[in-house]
Amino acid sequence: MMTKIFALTFVLCGCTWQANAAVNCTATGAGRHPDLADTTCKNYTLCIYVKASNTYLSYNTICPSITVFDPRISRCTSPENFECKVTPEIKSPCTTEGFIPDPNTNNCSSYIECIEINGNFSEWKYDCPKKTYYNPKTTFCEPDYSCTEKTFNCTKAGRVADENDYTCKRYYYCVELANGSFAQYNYTCPSTSLFNPNTKLCTAKYQCV
Repeated sequence: MMTKIFALTFVLCGCTWQANAAVNCTATGAGRHPDLADTTCKNYTLCIYVKASNTYLSYNTICPSITVFDPRISRCTSPENFECKVTPEIKSPCTTEGFIPDPNTNNCSSYIECIEINGNFSEWKYDCPKKTYYNPKTTFCEPDYSCTEKTFNCTKAGRVADENDYTCKRYYYCVELANGSFAQYNYTCPSTSLFNPNTKLCTAKYQCV
C-alpha cells in the first residue's frame, strides 16, 4: 500500500506526462530508468507495473530545476553528485519519405530527400541554386522565400512546438522558477513519434502539416 502511495505522490509532484515512452518498460521492468538519448541527463521514464492487466504504465519525466537524473540511485540529484556524460545518438532526421529542410543548416540553402528502403531511410542532400532558398511548405527552392528563424522565449509553463522545426519533432519545455522567471529546455520526440501542438504530447498518430 505504501509503495502505491509513494508512486502516486511522485507522479503528481514531478514534471511528468504520459507519452510514447523513451524507455521500453516491458524490457526494463518497474522503476525509474534514464532516457539514454537525452544528452542533458534530465529525462527519465517512470515505469509502473499494473498487476491486474500484467502491463506497464510509462511516464516520460523531467528532473526539476537544475538537477539531473542519476541512474545509479534512480533519483534526481545535484550535478555535483553525478557528472553527465552522454554521447548523443546520431539519428536520421527522416520519419517519412519526401523532402525536409537540412537540419545542419539554418540559412535554407539545402534540403534532404528521404527515401525508405527495406524499413530504413536513406538521406540525399541537395543544395539550392544560388540566390534561392528552400521552402519547406512547397518543398521547392524559391528566390522569394524569406528564410528567417523565429526566436522563442518562455512566457508561461508548459510545452510549445518549435516553429522552426518542420519535421514536427522538436519542442520547448518551459518551467516556471520560484522567482517568476522561466527555465527553457529543448527536447526532441523519441523514435518516430511527432510533437502534437494540440495535446502537447509526443505521439505516433500526429500528422505533420
